[in-house]
Amino acid sequence: MANKVKYGLKNVYFAKATIAADGSATYATPKPWPGAVSLSMDAQGGTTKFRADNVNYWVGQSNQGYEGDLETALIPVDFRKDILGELVDGNGVLVEDVDAKTVPFALLFQFEGDDKNSRRVLYNCTATRPSVAGQTTEEETEPQTETVTITSGSVYFPNFSGGKNIAKASIEQGQTGYDSFFSAVYTPSGSANLHTVTQTLTHCSSSFTGNTIQDGDNFIAEIVADSTYTISSVAVTMGGTTVTGAYNSDTGFVTVGAVSGDIVVTATAS
Repeated sequence: MANKVKYGLKNVYFAKATIAADGSATYATPKPWPGAVSLSMDAQGGTTKFRADNVNYWVGQSNQGYEGDLETALIPVDFRKDILGELVDGNGVLVEDVDAKTVPFALLFQFEGDDKNSRRVLYNCTATRPSVAGQTTEEETEPQTETVTITSGSVYFPNFSGGKNIAKASIEQGQTGYDSFFSAVYTPSGSANLHTVTQTLTHCSSSFTGNTIQDGDNFIAEIVADSTYTISSVAVTMGGTTVTGAYNSDTGFVTVGAVSGDIVVTATAS
């Protein structure tokens, strides 16, 4: 069964990061962030199209990380000190230094899904100061929560696939490193498991401009006919086998889910 449903946020950790001049990072030992309520992170970036000769002459896609909110019962004192720069005075009182600079961190967490317990890490996070809120005690006590807004970028890993900027990683139960995932921030290494993408386009263009795709990712490409032309045929194979129904003539998109082999797209407009 595919792990399509995500629910049950738990096992939230943070690890203070030190970012080097080349964009790589070293991390402190992850610390627990108990009382997680919800995490909502939206992808940042998008697709830019340059029109020329009445066609999509160039299509670019940008990945600008993620941004969203983490709601918890309470923000841990260690997070306030290590990341937000708050101080403890001689009486053990936590005070906020207005000149303190927040520092980056990795955010680790777990989603309990339908048949896998996904564990994930966002490698380069920054957080806003939380708002101060409360209410008077009423007849029925309702717990109050605290929320921080998190912006997540990427970190450079020089030893992974010749050097890559990586925003996040995820691991599922049964994979190597799953049990120790929260003990230290996971470091990708070796070479990426990539598949080639070959597109033969006649009188048309594709929004997918790369020549490789990560194993397990979804391949999505919009096929657009040149001016005065109409798409007449689109064929798609994966690993040498025809992918039936990959092209939707109504939307103009080719979609292949969970790529597991080399992709070949042959499109013709006449």
